[in-house]
Amino acid sequence: MLNRRASDFTILVLNTAAMVGNNAARIAEAIIRQASPRTSAEADAEGADKALRIGVISEVKRVLRRSLDDADQIAFSDIDPAFRPIVQRLKSKTYFVESIEEYVLVSRLIGEPALLDEAQKFMHRKGQECFAEADTLRELHRAVLARGRAS
Repeated sequence: MLNRRASDFTILVLNTAAMVGNNAARIAEAIIRQASPRTSAEADAEGADKALRIGVISEVKRVLRRSLDDADQIAFSDIDPAFRPIVQRLKSKTYFVESIEEYVLVSRLIGEPALLDEAQKFMHRKGQECFAEADTLRELHRAVLARGRAS
């Protein structure tokens, strides 16, 4: 995307997010033909529409993340000082909430404990999935090493 079009894209993403929420896939669906009409038409004609959609979703996520980071810098000053030591240990400024299919700023999560609970449960579930995957990789590693010794 040309640099002069990047700012137009950012504005389009943020305006669309204001209407449909911070769900990157929903935003991409709403703007893809508007943001790049010729590219979209060519991608459809060549069967590359899925790849284009994935790329647009990725770019939308980047725009959202950057704008949420900017908003969180302001919002951090609004966080109760009692919570700041905990918030500072977090690795991200936003967390995914499944029920609304959006990444939500920590400052908003603090103000909406039900969303905070959902976000922590989602992260916990993802952590368990990562541990299970790591265990399977460990099992595969051992099997590969065992087979190597047997050959």
